[in-house]
Amino acid sequence: MCYAKQMLAGNWGSAALGTLIYLIIMGALSCSYVGELILYGPLTLGYVLFIIGLCGRHQPNYETLFSGFNNFAQSLLAGLLYSLAVSIGTAFLVVPGIIIALGFGMTFFIMAEHPNISGVDALQMSWRMMEGHKWELFCLNFRFIGWWCLCILTLGIGFFWFYPYVVTANLNFYRNLRYAR
Repeated sequence: MCYAKQMLAGNWGSAALGTLIYLIIMGALSCSYVGELILYGPLTLGYVLFIIGLCGRHQPNYETLFSGFNNFAQSLLAGLLYSLAVSIGTAFLVVPGIIIALGFGMTFFIMAEHPNISGVDALQMSWRMMEGHKWELFCLNFRFIGWWCLCILTLGIGFFWFYPYVVTANLNFYRNLRYAR
């Protein structure tokens, strides 16, 4: 987790602004569930690419937030299937939804690294990659519960700095899994 802070050092303001843009768009889309479903995948892929760029010490390019639309069909498919699977799992009980979300949790990192991969292949690759590692990812994200609560106490303003930190920590988790094998 500390490495995530180091990766974002010097870019916290840009990360917060990019997160603000992403969350405003996602919040506006949440008024229409269909709009959110359609744009979740492309916007999430764009956000992941934006964070990867910041961590790579590139100049902040806010247009990157919309680069998921360059692979619209596949990111749409991945986003729809991810949302559908997690929703169905959550409808049965909360725990299956969490397990499915953890299993597919690396999908957009995979799509960012492999721009020509299909959405279905990215989901399958994520599921295989997470075999035996879902608990580790759960524990990583569980460590952030206190910070989530503090962000709520700031009326959500803290999320603009906290969310890029969480995504960067998950990016590091992905890279450790991907390249440690």
